[in-house]
Formats: sequence, C-alpha cells, structure tokens
Amino acid sequence: MHERVQALSSFVGGLRAGVYDDIRGPLVLRGGQGIGGYEWDYIRGALRRRGLEERVILHDRPPVLAERAEAHKHREENVLIADLGRHDDQVFHAALRLHGDNELLLDHQTGQHTQGMVVVEAARQMFLAVTERYYTHRWPERRYYFVINSLATTFENFLFPVDARIRYLIQSAELSDPGRLEFTARVDIEQGGRRSARCEVAFTAFDTAVLEAVEYRRAGRAIDHVLADTDVREAEHAASSLV
Repeated sequence: MHERVQALSSFVGGLRAGVYDDIRGPLVLRGGQGIGGYEWDYIRGALRRRGLEERVILHDRPPVLAERAEAHKHREENVLIADLGRHDDQVFHAALRLHGDNELLLDHQTGQHTQGMVVVEAARQMFLAVTERYYTHRWPERRYYFVINSLATTFENFLFPVDARIRYLIQSAELSDPGRLEFTARVDIEQGGRRSARCEVAFTAFDTAVLEAVEYRRAGRAIDHVLADTDVREAEHAASSLV
C-alpha cells in the first residue's frame, strides 16, 4: 500500500493508540473506494472517543447509486455507478463507486490497482443505467432485455481504488422501432486527469416479449445438440466396450 494511504484498520488503530492526539488540525480525511456510511460511522466513533471530532474534517458525502432497475444488480454492493447525470443529448457522466464487498473484488486482487474486469463491468452498468434512465422510460409499457453485440476495451493506465469518473458518449441511437433499440457508444474511465481505459460498445435493447421467444428457441437447439452429442458418445463407448 502507498505510504500516503492507510487502511481503515490501520488508521483507527492509530487513533486508539493516540497517534493523532497532538494534531492541531484541521486534518482532512478523504475516503477511498470501499469506505461507506458504515465505515464513516466507525471512524466518527473512534474520533469521538479521543476527543478529536473538531480537529478532523471528514469528506464523507455518500454517493447516489444507480437504481436496481438501472444497473441490473440485485445487491447494492455490486452497483458500480453513482451520481449519474446528463451533460447533453449525447454525453453522460457518473462516478465510479466500489464497495468493499463487490463481487469482483472478493476472489481476486493483485497489487495496488483495481483489476480490469471492474472497468468492463462499469462500462456495462453505465450503458444499462443511461439507457434505462434516459431512453426506455419513453415506453413505460415495455420491459427491455439487453444484448451486447460487441465490446472492445483498451487499457491505458492503472486504475486505483480512489475517486474516478466515467464519461459516456452515445455515438449512434436507432430508436425508430420501440421493440428494438440499437446503440453504439464509448465509455471512458478517467482518474487524476488521465484516461485509465476506454470501452467501445454496440448493444441492442429488445422488448422482452420479442426476445424471450427467440432465446427459448435457441436454448432448445443448444439442449438438443448436447443430448445428441451425449447419445453419440454413449454409443461410441458401448461399441468400444464390445470390441
């Protein structure tokens, strides 16, 4: 960990040990990714017990998360999009938000930077959230199912678990058929004045009623193929056993 960064446990441990008792203040404390309301309350309690509340300024504004129906996530800790806003008809922006228990962080983390799959998932959630909030509401009687046609990601700089911004540019939007909305877009992840990654994506939002029938037929074909292949392998095994 960088010497200018402290883990939550290390900072609170220092507070309890009296390391900061002599500061004259104000000490400004900024939270990195993974520090939420629960963690800030923990810090406030530790400051209060040492009588340091007036000498430490907390930058603890909670982010406004994309809604469940926008990010397509059932669990709050897996939502990566916060403070979503619109600049104009084509450009949208958001903050990248990482919870300490995010599904992508639980089983893989190397070094100080954030793994690349976080970027890919953030790009996916960004195009979902923008489309759900600013486009699909035009047809409230419809529900949409999203299909990615292509997704190309270029990594340019390490992304670290501190403040980062997401910029979303719609390059084309075909909305003439409400049952099939087609988009191409570019998603930039920016941190510290530099671009960390760029994703180019093409996707389609299908009316659920339209796509479910297609998906059902294709699932049936896949099952037929698996069963037929199983029958062939069992027949080959039986033949070899008889030889």
